[in-house]
Amino acid sequence: MESEIRASGAAPPASSAPISDLSPFDAMGLAELIRTGQVTPREVLDDAIRKIETINPTLNAIVLKTFDRAQQRATRPLGRGPFAGVPLLIKDNAAVAGLRLTRGSRALSDNLADRTAPFFTAAERAGFIVVGVTNMPEMGLIDGTENVLYGPTRNPWNPDYSPGGSSGGSAACVAAGVLPLAHGTDGGGSIRIPASHCGLFGLKASRGRLLPGQFGKPVWPLLVNGCLSRTVRDTAMYLNAMEDPNTRLQKLGFLSGKSPQRLKIAVSYEGMLGQHPHPEVAEAITNTAHLCRELGHSIDEINPPLDQKKLHGAGQIVTAIEVARAVDAIVKAKGIRRLEDHFESRALGLREQAMRNGSFDEQIALALPILLAGVRVLDRFFQQWDVLLTPVVSAPVFKIGMRDQTKFSFDILDEVMWGYVAYTSVHNICGTTAMSVPLHVDRNGLPLGSQFGARIGGEAALLALAYELEEARPWKNRRPAIFVL
Repeated sequence: MESEIRASGAAPPASSAPISDLSPFDAMGLAELIRTGQVTPREVLDDAIRKIETINPTLNAIVLKTFDRAQQRATRPLGRGPFAGVPLLIKDNAAVAGLRLTRGSRALSDNLADRTAPFFTAAERAGFIVVGVTNMPEMGLIDGTENVLYGPTRNPWNPDYSPGGSSGGSAACVAAGVLPLAHGTDGGGSIRIPASHCGLFGLKASRGRLLPGQFGKPVWPLLVNGCLSRTVRDTAMYLNAMEDPNTRLQKLGFLSGKSPQRLKIAVSYEGMLGQHPHPEVAEAITNTAHLCRELGHSIDEINPPLDQKKLHGAGQIVTAIEVARAVDAIVKAKGIRRLEDHFESRALGLREQAMRNGSFDEQIALALPILLAGVRVLDRFFQQWDVLLTPVVSAPVFKIGMRDQTKFSFDILDEVMWGYVAYTSVHNICGTTAMSVPLHVDRNGLPLGSQFGARIGGEAALLALAYELEEARPWKNRRPAIFVL
């Protein structure tokens, strides 16, 4: 029987790391073990496969196992990339040629990706070995990971609760110790919310920073690819590996540690629709602000001068149109007759919303000036403030079933979700970078993240701050109730 590694225990020295002792290592640590010949890629892969088989019946986080493909890749030269030989789980909206790509929808249950998106070409070039695909809500349209096709994914801190969404399958696996890092995407908070729910570090990159992970040109780009990790350095190296070589932003490179620069941090508690956070959430953010002040940063409470309700409405217009177009394209390609048999209430409700509001072109023409104005206003705000601190979500983690689209109507879920997801989507709408940092737990012992946002291209400031917070309040070795060694 493998011995349990205690939360406060240090990682064993690399020179004496047998297979059963791989759990304490982050992705860069595993890559170093492989690079120095202390373990082989196949041994690390077999360890990940064993953990998947052990934990997945409980968490229901992995919907496709790509073990054969991974084992073949592990026997071939992997190059000298920063993650050579490290296993990777990818979310079920990742375009990798030959792998099933369902986006959590019954309508796409037999769909295969016919080509690989640039993001995942870069991931394999960096040395990652794709070992499986993780669960997500249908089309990523809700903040929990529940769908009719695969069922709900459970939170390893307490399986009665949700890991959040839409990258909840990936978050659950990282939190449960299956592997140290997993792919996620963020179109409205879908990396930061699961990071908050599962006690992980999750950063949404700026619009235009990273290579694309999906195909198609959206009306207004909200979605970015990224990852969920247990350490800041893993995310920093991941961003470096996936950076678009043609980005118009200043190149990020690999940010390896904290900075002596002290930041001007604005703190805001008000949500996009005027929400006020649950007392536990407010207390956590106040505590985070105090920590930042203790570290020498200046803190002031101030709300960005955005008309957030108007901005939210414009964002909803373009989202509904994108969903309507996606649903209709699938219906046409698959010859679907009864939409209700193949799609859930969020997708159908957003499609209906888009169609009843008139011409798509006219709706877009009304929305785009509002979105552009929001970008300009937030950019001016970040010329005065380095970082914006807010909650990630308005309340503590919710239970499984609270986002079940077979039980609740579109209107009810829409109201519930937008009351909860009150702080993350502004950064998708405006293209700014933001991160969830795991500094707190709620009264039920479930994680509660703090969100920091910065200007477009401001990842360096966020990563430097994250390294500092990670040192001040280490989280890497925290273990949930369900953790596989």
